[in-house]
Amino acid sequence: MTFPRTATLALVALLATSPAMAHVTADRAEMPANSYVRIAFRVGHGCDGAATTGIRLTVPQELRGASPMPHPGWTLSLGGGEASEHAGHAGHHGSPMPQEIAWTGGRLDSAYFDEFVLLVRSPAEAGGTLAFPVVQECEGGAVARWVERPPAGGGRVAFPAPVVRVVERR
Repeated sequence: MTFPRTATLALVALLATSPAMAHVTADRAEMPANSYVRIAFRVGHGCDGAATTGIRLTVPQELRGASPMPHPGWTLSLGGGEASEHAGHAGHHGSPMPQEIAWTGGRLDSAYFDEFVLLVRSPAEAGGTLAFPVVQECEGGAVARWVERPPAGGGRVAFPAPVVRVVERR
């Protein structure tokens, strides 16, 4: 039995846009408001078989602090940021909160996965969804930009950014 061509194309399109197929995902779907939370960003594989050599993550402005965990064998850098009244523990006492966090110079073979970790201070109020756009750099100059948010009202995108909902603290 063979699938009709349109059914096959529809299945391929669905699989290509499925969040489960994403290269970079957050290890949690929710975080409590007004809390310090550990979030790991999982890199599932490289770019079309090429090893991952860099992860650049944009820090949502709604966070009140963000501090990365060093990753052995990788260079950690923090970019941008202005002193903020929100800057809490992960952006001590008016020191700049980074706008971008990058782990570069390592090598993660496409056959393996790894996690890159942040400690964040969540927004004071529940109710929002935070996107963490990620640019994945790979050997040979390949780049995957996991930066898209689903459209209002739902739906799928081809290159989804990891997202985390801010919920009431329990």
